[in-house]
Amino acid sequence: MSIEEILRILNEWWITEKVKEELAPAFRRDTFKQLEEMVDVRQIVVLTGLRRVGKTTLFYQLIQDLIKRIEPKHILYFSFDEKVEELKRILDEYQKITGVDWKREKIYVFFDEIHKLESWSSKLKLLYDAFPNIKFFVSGSSSVELEKEAYSNLVGRHYLLKIEPLSLKEFFELKTGKKVENFEIWREELFLAFSEYLKKPFPEIVFENNEKRIMEYLKENVIGKIIYQDLPKKFKNANEDLLFNLIEIFYQNPGMILNLDNLAKNLHVAKKTLQKHLFYLKFSYLIRSLKNFRISMLMASRKLQKIYPYHWSLMFGLYREIERGKLLECVASSLLDAKFYWRKGNKEIDFILKNREIIPVEAKVKCEIDEFAKVLRRINLNKAILLYEGKYKEVKSLGNVQIEIIPFFELAFYGFSKH
Repeated sequence: MSIEEILRILNEWWITEKVKEELAPAFRRDTFKQLEEMVDVRQIVVLTGLRRVGKTTLFYQLIQDLIKRIEPKHILYFSFDEKVEELKRILDEYQKITGVDWKREKIYVFFDEIHKLESWSSKLKLLYDAFPNIKFFVSGSSSVELEKEAYSNLVGRHYLLKIEPLSLKEFFELKTGKKVENFEIWREELFLAFSEYLKKPFPEIVFENNEKRIMEYLKENVIGKIIYQDLPKKFKNANEDLLFNLIEIFYQNPGMILNLDNLAKNLHVAKKTLQKHLFYLKFSYLIRSLKNFRISMLMASRKLQKIYPYHWSLMFGLYREIERGKLLECVASSLLDAKFYWRKGNKEIDFILKNREIIPVEAKVKCEIDEFAKVLRRINLNKAILLYEGKYKEVKSLGNVQIEIIPFFELAFYGFSKH
């Protein structure tokens, strides 16, 4: 299909002056407000996140709002999922169709899945610097490369907005059609909705109740498309079978310590090949790795890395049932966007949050704090967080150790930044 045909299909509002309702649904994610606030900001807005979290929908919803106050032909949308083309060629073809002089007139440009274009950031930088009349919004479903390119080539020229799967608040509001303004009023209902939410925090499956179809969606539309379409297109030497084998191993054993030598030997692949494929899985938001944080030295070790699914829900694409404690540990790693854990000898703390202070975090099914407190005393830390599958938040003190106890569902509602 030619660029002209693709542009006419993707930009129907040039004629209809509206976006189809199914493309821009009424329900808007909390992130939409942040995106909306960036419309009049000069910098490029970069959306990044896992496949199917709703990045394209956010673009369409913003376009629908823009149409209300500007000429529809001054809004251009192009998806590199459809065809990989050079940016200038897309803009030139856009001008031929609409008659809008993109070099001089104020326009809004949305480039979806732009990471599929080689050296996209340097090409975008050139246009951004030369044409201040263009407001760019771009998205990508990769992590490492998209963020690395943005920070290296677009420094000072962009805002990065990471889109995660639905929060419990968004899931509940979309599912029930009710706005949750006060958490305490809805505490009981949100607690009851938590288990259902864990299996389907993607907008397209919120109303799906068939477990088989939920599994198929996660396996085919998220994991499968990344492994069998996205990664082979991006990396010519990607071994799809190896990628899927690794996913099966990591999702069946979340939190496993990565031993490159043993894993390479068991999979009958070279260590360098294995390292490349681990990078590919991180690149595409399928796994995350945690480093062992040396508290006494305030630094992380590259040895003994732990591997988790990037988002806990991906495990349900492969496994119908997951042991509750392991599942909640994965939930914590995702909600905390964890980077570190602590281990010394036979003692271990699930996660270490490091900002202005060091905060140890344990993930438990029940509120069990005695052993946790002993470990904290041993490493001379007196403040920590325990996540548990209960209903209420509280603070407990054991001697000089203070532990804030937070229910998982409350963390899933607010996100960690509110705690």
